[in-house]
Amino acid sequence: MKFTRLPTTQREQLLASSKFFFGDILAPCLHKGKLDQTHYVFSAAHPAVVSFRVKLMGADESCKADFERVRDKWSVANDAFPYGLSEAQWWEYCLAPHSYLALEDGKCQVGLNLFNRFLHLDFNEQSALLVDPGVGNQFVSTTNWFDHERRELWFASWPVEGTVRRILNPRGGVSVTIWKFSVRSGDIEKVWGGDLGDALHQLCLDPSHRFLILTELGLRLEEPIPAQSPDHAPRFWEQVRARGVVPSKILVLDLKTGQEWRLSTLTAGHVEFDPEDPSVCYLSGHNIGLMGVEVGIFGSGIIHKYQLREIGPALLGEFTHERFHRITTHIVFRHRGKTLIGVSGYPGTVFLINAATMKLHRIIEMDSPEKIDTSLFPHICGQDSYGIDASKDGEALLVAGTGFVRVADINEGRFICTQKIEGYGADCCFTGHLGRLVFTQRHTSCGNN
Repeated sequence: MKFTRLPTTQREQLLASSKFFFGDILAPCLHKGKLDQTHYVFSAAHPAVVSFRVKLMGADESCKADFERVRDKWSVANDAFPYGLSEAQWWEYCLAPHSYLALEDGKCQVGLNLFNRFLHLDFNEQSALLVDPGVGNQFVSTTNWFDHERRELWFASWPVEGTVRRILNPRGGVSVTIWKFSVRSGDIEKVWGGDLGDALHQLCLDPSHRFLILTELGLRLEEPIPAQSPDHAPRFWEQVRARGVVPSKILVLDLKTGQEWRLSTLTAGHVEFDPEDPSVCYLSGHNIGLMGVEVGIFGSGIIHKYQLREIGPALLGEFTHERFHRITTHIVFRHRGKTLIGVSGYPGTVFLINAATMKLHRIIEMDSPEKIDTSLFPHICGQDSYGIDASKDGEALLVAGTGFVRVADINEGRFICTQKIEGYGADCCFTGHLGRLVFTQRHTSCGNN
């Protein structure tokens, strides 16, 4: 792997609330139009939040030449980019921070939406590195998996050509490769190859390390968006509604036998495993599409409950709700003898689901002026998403969004404190998931992280 150091700046602000009892939490922020991003670090050892800004201007050059070459090969118009985005919007989307993967002591991999490099942050050295994984300049998966015992990074890749061709055919297949990289030796090993899709959103292994799951986010409409502004196309939204969202593929791979299965859902997102039964996992189907810079909700989301078996994955149950929209995060944790699934429901609800029954346990309301008309889809989102995490004792939830963090008491079903985060302007937005850092020892840098 090759490393390129990126310019970074850092600042600190004290937290006002004594009720903020979460620590070593990361929250992503995008600075629109600047190819900059800020990562907010909430430390367990320091009552402050540290903002860690990373400048990525020029990083897109590592991919532009490949993209333009393939576009010429397939006679794709020079102004045509996936999802109806402009060129500037496309590279900003590709480089936007979405999720986190804890690596070694104080280090993490930032899950960029769709790019040919990894972004690694080291909060002990206060540095940011753009990492070339050495797989032929291919796009790489967003959220990956790290084996801390063997020090191996698992990820997936696909050719830039696959994403360019899907501008013309949103349902087209894409050749995908799964890799295993050894941090100790520097060797990289091909694990699997086959047809799946692009926009690969999460790769993970089950706790037994036998089954691998890889999800394709997709976000595409059935046909490309017309090259017209909605303001000049009276039937634009009717055309969009008629298309719907292209179903996403999910690969389940038995690493012991080599058997593989493919599942399907509308906009496959993330996978979380049950803390009591490691053979059970929960997959999120978001039912959203990307239309230019707008996110469109095409219906209710869904959480699927699967059991991984030698004969294949078995569907054990599902949860949906008429107010269950635009899932960004789902987490699984223990609360007072129950296993709960916490889900960020758009625009202002946290859903808590009883994992045993897949029935609603509780809704915790957030303040949101936006209303969703379920009789007419797609609904164009008017605000940013938000992420959630649970406290270690399972008694509280942390909710973070654009410029704020809030703490909710789960048993009381209400928020007990709100903390404003400075530094968010009109060009800033929260863009994905909260993450957790792993420290083997405490350091004095980055707010005593």
